[in-house]
Amino acid sequence: MKQKVKSVKSISPKEIEEILYHFSKSMHGMDSEDQLLWDMAKNCISILGFEDAVIYLVDENNQVLVQKAALGPKNPTGTEILNALQIPIGEGITGKVAQTGLPILISDTRNYPEYIQDDEFRLSELAVPILLDGKVIGVIDSENSEADYFSKQHLRILMAVSSIYSSHMARIRAEKKAKEEQKERWKIQQKATRLQIEAISAQLSPHFVFNSLNAIQHYILLEDKRSSLRFLSIFGKLLRYFLAQLHEESVTVSDEVQMLDWYLQLQELRYGDKLKYSIQAVRLEEFPQAKIPSIIVQSLIENLLEEQIHLSDGNIGIQISFELSFELVELNVLINKRIENEEFVQNSAYLKSLTPWQDYIRLINDIRPYRIESKIGPAKCPDGNENCKSVSIIFPNLFSS
Repeated sequence: MKQKVKSVKSISPKEIEEILYHFSKSMHGMDSEDQLLWDMAKNCISILGFEDAVIYLVDENNQVLVQKAALGPKNPTGTEILNALQIPIGEGITGKVAQTGLPILISDTRNYPEYIQDDEFRLSELAVPILLDGKVIGVIDSENSEADYFSKQHLRILMAVSSIYSSHMARIRAEKKAKEEQKERWKIQQKATRLQIEAISAQLSPHFVFNSLNAIQHYILLEDKRSSLRFLSIFGKLLRYFLAQLHEESVTVSDEVQMLDWYLQLQELRYGDKLKYSIQAVRLEEFPQAKIPSIIVQSLIENLLEEQIHLSDGNIGIQISFELSFELVELNVLINKRIENEEFVQNSAYLKSLTPWQDYIRLINDIRPYRIESKIGPAKCPDGNENCKSVSIIFPNLFSS
């Protein structure tokens, strides 16, 4: 139903209603804003016989109107816009309409100092807002070389066109938003699945299991029954703990303290006097149900030990403390920095196989609104005679949230 109308005054209200109804029905299959805007210009506004029309959309980030579709000299071919303009909100006729949300009809632009010339100077102009939920999202602007060309009938029709197309813009934007949200949910689910797999890999890593079994075998061969049974008992407790936590996103601080004690007892049995450790939890009795995201703490300690212990020619000391409050749990770790050969650490096959603990923080922050923060830096060891590596992690207390 593409036809030009000689005079808007000759169109009856019923004919106008039929024309607009036709275009409303034809838009149901459109799924992009660009397609909708070009349809508005070429198939709807064109029947009004306007010599020029431009459709703008608001760019909220830059606070400007951007030309998106056109009819007449601004559209020489296809969906091309010749010398597309950007007009700041509040400037010119279209900018004022975008700012106020009210239509403007100018009979003679020579009497309007704020008139902005586009491709050529024209004497009359009509601009109406495209409103969505009471907010201006665009402007339909038409100019004519004749003075006093546009009538109130033009204004009413263009406002009706704007209303019909804005409802379809709302549909397209809602569908686009739904698709984006669905895609985002899928991404989050993928990351959650990856985190679960990473947790299994980190807590039940072949290297950890293999080394533990080797240590047990070592004590058996030495006929050290007491150490063998102790190692086997702690190893069994750790395995049960890890298996119980596989599907849990959070863990109590008291359970993590127990896990670390078991884990470091095993390392102490493996390395003997080479490793000393201490663990404390400040105010744990006040917040016995305090929870933090799982997997990070064990990964951090494993990473730190692997960095330092193999190159130590003396004792490695690691101090771990949790400081609890109603909203936060702060983990602070100090470990002797004894690495002399950085290249050795970089080439460590086991260290390369470990997922860096920072990666777990980034992954968890991506899928949950936890905003876990961490900081690494040098520090003086408690004895004041050596340098230590300091790691601090601030968790939300998930029990209070």
